[in-house]
Amino acid sequence: MDIFSRFKKDYVNYLVSIIIPVIINAASIPLFKRILGAEGYGLFSVSFNSVLLLTATLTGWITQSIIRFYPASNNKKAFIKGAVSISLATQLLFFVPTLLAVWYIRQDALLALLFALALLVTSLQFSMLAVSQSVFLSGKNIYSEIIRTVSYLGLALLLLLATPVYYMYALFSAIIISYLLSYLYLRKQSQQLFFAKANPSMAASGSEPTSSKSLWKEFMRYGGPLSLWFVFAYLLSLIDKFFLLRAHGAYVQGNYQAVFDFLSRSITVLISPITTSLFPLLTTAYELGKKRDIKKLLARILLVELAAMLVAGAAYWWFGADILFSLIHVPKTGEYKWMGLLVIAGTFTWQMAIVIQKRYELKFMSVTLLVMVALAFVFQLLLYVIAGNNSSPILYPAGFALSALVYLLFVSFHRFRYFFTSKQQGN
Repeated sequence: MDIFSRFKKDYVNYLVSIIIPVIINAASIPLFKRILGAEGYGLFSVSFNSVLLLTATLTGWITQSIIRFYPASNNKKAFIKGAVSISLATQLLFFVPTLLAVWYIRQDALLALLFALALLVTSLQFSMLAVSQSVFLSGKNIYSEIIRTVSYLGLALLLLLATPVYYMYALFSAIIISYLLSYLYLRKQSQQLFFAKANPSMAASGSEPTSSKSLWKEFMRYGGPLSLWFVFAYLLSLIDKFFLLRAHGAYVQGNYQAVFDFLSRSITVLISPITTSLFPLLTTAYELGKKRDIKKLLARILLVELAAMLVAGAAYWWFGADILFSLIHVPKTGEYKWMGLLVIAGTFTWQMAIVIQKRYELKFMSVTLLVMVALAFVFQLLLYVIAGNNSSPILYPAGFALSALVYLLFVSFHRFRYFFTSKQQGN
């Protein structure tokens, strides 16, 4: 199977694995809100999103390192064992500080313990997801997400409706068990792949197992800057809301937030499987010296995303804005319409930059990526500070779109001439 055909297959599998949980979670929101009330649901949502944010920060560098280093590893079985051990050791290192911090904030020892356990289990599941991506088990991710979401929903409802357990204990218990089941399923599937008699080439081979110490150093050198990269990437889509709230109040910010969440998240759901399926393919092709195939694949993806941005922008401007504003109860004004268009442009621009930056990740240039995203963030921040006083609300989504464009220009320009110059096997 050629690289583009493999990409299309994996993209569809990852898209399905994302859409199914989105549908199940969307259907469960009114149910949980009715059971818990608005205040209870809001408190749990903030707590669980904190777990996911911490997981991305503490584990993102590990998952990216797994995908990047796996194709070049001689003893793949030992590599995966060492990588998962690093993930476990990292979470155990932060387990007690997390427990104590939550205990101090919430004054609830059991909730603190469940929060720390949830962070541990979700991090392990994220690491095993990276393993499954590396060995191209995209189809198994669909079953993994079904197991996770269905078990969470079923167990949460059982504990909430059939027991007197405090709702936060019930929901965090459901999270821990559901992510653990997903982790165990993916682990079993990966082990079966390595030990399958029909796939002897996938079995462990080569040199002695990679030492955890040397693997840790390699992961930190490459993945460490990526942890900070995730922080700046998150801030790029956050500070526009903060400055808009301060300048124009909660009403305008709330309407913009609704527009941003609907448009940006919808686009991201459709595009994020691209990056999920893309990086494992690129690392494998890069280690085989197939730079020409990589260049063709990236070019095709960027053309598709550019065309999708133009179509989405035109559809939104002609008729989509009216439908969207009626759906989310936002005033149908030209100001909000422009804000939505800028959100579409910014989100697509950012996603195209993410595709282009993969060549930096392939060449272990994570520090360069960190510097560039930090500069894009500083540009956005200075724009709001300098031009924010008495400005139109349109400035803030424009700042988001422009910072994404700045980052796109950075990753497109730096070392572009040199990336595909050397002749490699498979050209």
